[in-house]
Formats: sequence, structure tokens, C-alpha cells
Amino acid sequence: MTITVLTIEDHELYRDGLRLLVQEAIPGAVVIEASDFPSARSALKNHPEIALVLLDIHVPGTRGLNGLEQIKSGFVALPVVVISSVDQPASIQQMLRLGADGFIAKSSQKPVMIQALKDVMAGETVTISGQDSDELPALSPRQIATLELMAMGLANKQIAIQLTISPTTVRDYVSEILALFNCDNRTQAVLKARRLGYILD
Repeated sequence: MTITVLTIEDHELYRDGLRLLVQEAIPGAVVIEASDFPSARSALKNHPEIALVLLDIHVPGTRGLNGLEQIKSGFVALPVVVISSVDQPASIQQMLRLGADGFIAKSSQKPVMIQALKDVMAGETVTISGQDSDELPALSPRQIATLELMAMGLANKQIAIQLTISPTTVRDYVSEILALFNCDNRTQAVLKARRLGYILD
């Protein structure tokens, strides 16, 4: 049985490398390549035989993790592995929470990546990261959304409008975020959140 793999990567050299990697990990695989998200959406629509997606989250046509979210919402059962240089514990947690079937850091060694792809095709969830994920604050989706809007410089009232919640609730979220990050002010919290990977610009 021929397996079709979609790679979504905007850098040509890395796209070539991914194709060779897939063909070594899955002999006989057909590789479809997309250099931006609109091309990826077209490929998914026109090739229902695609059995695996390898996604770099930073491709034209996406912001943050919305590319991953769109693929998983439209193709729930389709395995999606993020292959990215965004190797931060909180970011990886968000990817898995949105339905990613694995994460492979771009800095991983070739044999490790090949084995990871084989494991994914066997139905396993893989996380290949060079970072330590211990002792990360656990934030709810609403708290993360609040953080992202804080990073954009929005005041509590503006955040409340964006999230359709009350300013009092926003104030509570901000207080909780400051406490979780052990920070004294919003600027410190945003800087720490970026460093840990909770905010993907």
C-alpha cells in the first residue's frame, strides 16, 4: 500500500530534506509538498489519500498555531506532526492540546527523526525535544488568550471586548497569570511567557 505524506514547509532546502527523510523512513511513500498554508489546504482537499502531515507552524498564511488548529478541526483523524524550530515546552504542550500527533524539533538528529516518523505511522504520539518541560505553569486556554492580548498591549477593557467576558474576569485572569509566572507586572509576565513559549508571534 502506497502512503502519501504532505509536507508543509516554506524553506526549499528543508523541504527537500524532509522529502528524503520521509522516503527513508517510509519506503515507497509519495510526498506532496506545500510551501504555504493555502497550498496545503488545496492539497488536503484534492488528495484525500494523504495519510500523514508534517507541518512547520511558521509558514505563510498562518499565525501562531492556527494552521495546526485548522487542519485538525477539518481532518480530525489525520495524523499531524509538527516539525519546527519552535522547541519550547509550553509551545509543545499547546500543539499537543490542539491535537498534534507529535512534535519533532528541527535540531533533531536524522536517525531520531526517522524513528519518530516510523513511530507515528505505528500509531504512537512522539515528542522529540531538546528542552526540559518540568515545572511549567499550567494555563487554561482563556488565560493563554488573555496573555496573547496582553502581549499586543491591550488594556483589560479591550481584552474583555475581544474575549466577550467582563473586565472583572479579565482582571482575575491577569492576577492569576502574574501569580503563576511569579511576576510583578504585565510586561514581566509577557516577556516570561514569550521565553517559555506560551506566546507564539
